[in-house]
Amino acid sequence: MNRECLDAAILQIRAYTQGHPELCAAHHFCYGLPLDTTAQKPEVLVMGINPGEIEEDRLSYPGPTEETWNHDFHEKGKLERSRGSKNYRRNARCFADNRPVVFTEFFLWSSSDGTQFKQRFGPLWRSPHLPFCISMNQRLIQEYRPKSVIFVGLSHSRRVADAFGLCHVHTVKIDGERLVEHYQDECRPWFFTKHWAGTYGFSNAQKQHIKEYIQPRLD
Repeated sequence: MNRECLDAAILQIRAYTQGHPELCAAHHFCYGLPLDTTAQKPEVLVMGINPGEIEEDRLSYPGPTEETWNHDFHEKGKLERSRGSKNYRRNARCFADNRPVVFTEFFLWSSSDGTQFKQRFGPLWRSPHLPFCISMNQRLIQEYRPKSVIFVGLSHSRRVADAFGLCHVHTVKIDGERLVEHYQDECRPWFFTKHWAGTYGFSNAQKQHIKEYIQPRLD
């Protein structure tokens, strides 16, 4: 793992952010953030579609800022980490079976919801910033070489898979509802899961089914 390469990537994202007013409007970007900074090399990369953003983030720490190896605004802010952030990290640890985790986002910059995303950045798949995000995440994967990737959310699974050149392996359905889309790149499995937020109807039973499918296949 080349830390210098990843540090250079973070500097590149900072510079790219400053060059685009619409990106500076986001409170933060997320890229290469370890779940535990004392852990060894990450084995599981957890990727969302883009970072969430709440008003408390701005009250806690002024933006634009970041969640990276070098700086996590949650650790520097006036307020403690939100319940949603704590739950997300708890679920990541659960699905990764307590293996070292690193977080990133498919689109790096934050928004509060889909409406704000479109107002700030336009439609995701027509965004001029998306190729940059994909290239940065490819660099992250090349450097960390995780054993597996867990992607939070199913809505964009097919297009994300196309963006990273993945092959479909299996669909997991329980009671007619998709819970996991299992893909594979040349080196590792990718697991797209139903979104972990309760607002998406994510239940404890579904969480258990996802865990039982993913954990034996993490290697």
